[in-house]
Amino acid sequence: MSRQGGFTYVEVLVATLLIAVALVPLMQLFPGLVEADLTDETTMVLGAVAVRNMESFTTSLRNNIASVASGSGTCADFPKCLAVWTVTTEASSATPGVGSLVDVGVTACQDANGNGACDASETQFHYDAKVTSRP
Repeated sequence: MSRQGGFTYVEVLVATLLIAVALVPLMQLFPGLVEADLTDETTMVLGAVAVRNMESFTTSLRNNIASVASGSGTCADFPKCLAVWTVTTEASSATPGVGSLVDVGVTACQDANGNGACDASETQFHYDAKVTSRP
């Protein structure tokens, strides 16, 4: 009687046990990795929202320095997203041919509690810029 090659049930059981001992600690890291990935994705989307708003506001302000006022609004493409912008005049000259200088700040946040404000505990992204009017 010849013996055919293969694995016995005991060998398969031992191999399964060794693999399980190696994989269980690695599987405990998985939820943390998923959470970090979601946080990174949220930050990336909020950064894109803030950049898009900043570009829009600076273009409008360069054409007409009084065209944008401080305010806030929701983001159309990201749930629970809030964009808040501030426009403040830093310097203004009464001299003809000399323009004004304004500070623009845009913050995009994930308004998790729905209170209509970017709280410190919420994920957020912020940009600042200075814009001058064209004399």
